Amino acid sequence: MRKLLIVDDEKNIRVGLKAMIEREYKDSYEILLATDGFEALQMVQTMEIDIMLTDISMPEMDGIQLIKLLEECPKKPIIVIVSGYDDFSYAKAAIHYDVKEYLLKPVLREELSDTIERIEEELQRREEVSVALTSSTQQLEEYKESQLFYFCTNPLLESEEIRGKLYPLGLDWLDSGFRIIIIKYAGDLQALGTNVFKAQVEGLLEKAKPSLGFQMARFFDRSGRAVVLTEGELLFKRLTDRLALSEFNYVLAVSGFHLSIESLHPAYEEATHAMKYTFLRSTPGMELFEDIKERNCDFDVPVSKIKIIANMLGAGREKELIKLLHEVLDLNEIVSFDIHYLEEISKNLNEFVFDYVFHLYGKESVDILKRYKAVGNLYNFAYFQDYYREVEGLLMLVNEYIKTLKSAKIDNKEIKEALQYIHENYNKNISMTIISNMVSFNYYYFSQAFREYTGENFVNYIKKYRIGKAKQLLETTNDKIYEIAANVGFENTKNFNRVFKDIEGISPMEYRNQKRILMGN
Repeated sequence: MRKLLIVDDEKNIRVGLKAMIEREYKDSYEILLATDGFEALQMVQTMEIDIMLTDISMPEMDGIQLIKLLEECPKKPIIVIVSGYDDFSYAKAAIHYDVKEYLLKPVLREELSDTIERIEEELQRREEVSVALTSSTQQLEEYKESQLFYFCTNPLLESEEIRGKLYPLGLDWLDSGFRIIIIKYAGDLQALGTNVFKAQVEGLLEKAKPSLGFQMARFFDRSGRAVVLTEGELLFKRLTDRLALSEFNYVLAVSGFHLSIESLHPAYEEATHAMKYTFLRSTPGMELFEDIKERNCDFDVPVSKIKIIANMLGAGREKELIKLLHEVLDLNEIVSFDIHYLEEISKNLNEFVFDYVFHLYGKESVDILKRYKAVGNLYNFAYFQDYYREVEGLLMLVNEYIKTLKSAKIDNKEIKEALQYIHENYNKNISMTIISNMVSFNYYYFSQAFREYTGENFVNYIKKYRIGKAKQLLETTNDKIYEIAANVGFENTKNFNRVFKDIEGISPMEYRNQKRILMGN
């Protein structure tokens, strides 16, 4: 519903105009009343008024003064003067200030209605233009963002292509010098919501624009981080100060200063590298590329200590284990080197400890698997201390898991009992779940013990035993292949033929023919 303001110092005039409009345009306008220019000005400044009907002759502030002051408002209403003075000087002043209509008192209902109809048509035209401009501006902005993303993330592009694409988008100011700021949410972005984060950043940047007085552009990269390009060598500091003072949980990383538009990719890489160092912080803050670019890259990764950690798992030496982990992930040592040092430590912990454990003991420990996947990438965590606690916690879980496996070894008697059941029921539908329940042991513990005792995992053992029985039948009977497949526990001949060939290297029929030739049959 549009807002229509009537300004007149005479109550009867205000009420009369209001009544005429409400009768003619029921429920079309929210009608507001003001007794003088000061009251009207305050209303226009605090709310969005679409149409204003104002008298000229009023005490304190007349209509012309009010109209003049409204020129400074960012969105002024369409103005109609209602006056009892048929004076050309007023009309000239009104035209000067873009007044659309001039009505003489007493106002006739038909004239008022015609005036409002014309104004309504103009408001609709304005809205259509506004929608079209907004849509066009939004499309242009989206295209600019996509181009910035492309040129920031793709190396080795030709200068002509960069300038040819970005200059027409008004980004030629990058040639006068710029920095790139990457803004990352330091908490759980998925829990916050990507759209919420984007709205927060957009709001902060929008507030900063009027007071900062320099050019700025931005896009969001594939990691959900905001990438802001700022004009000038030092003015970025004013923006980062504002962002740092916000109530939101952000970490910032800033590239070095670059003097040409062709440097977009190197600048983005610098800011991305600097962002890695925010991981070593304990609170939100900012990292400058200048502060970290000279970090020591001459280091030796403590691989031997990491391998000792793997060997100590399950040995009941928890204190030594934690002490060694602390030595490997000593933050005082880590911060003295390039971030690549920590990345290599994380890689080796994954390879020689966690991957090794799952290779040796299997991935049956599903309850640990989610945490295992999380520590696989240290940048899944906001800060180093979060990563350290998760690694330590996972290490203790794995340690207890291995201890339990070692202390719960199934006795040979029970393994033999399980094997006897398999040998007597190989042609039936049997599973490890059935047999582990039969010997009253945990599914995962039984799997490990079975593999250690037989040298085979459960599934392969069953397959090989069934194929062994099938070979006997192929040699000693004239049964059809499909009959033999069913007799040794295979659901269909196709599967039987495939498994037989995988194990023996030839098909069941080839095996039978070969044996008959050798036996002279």
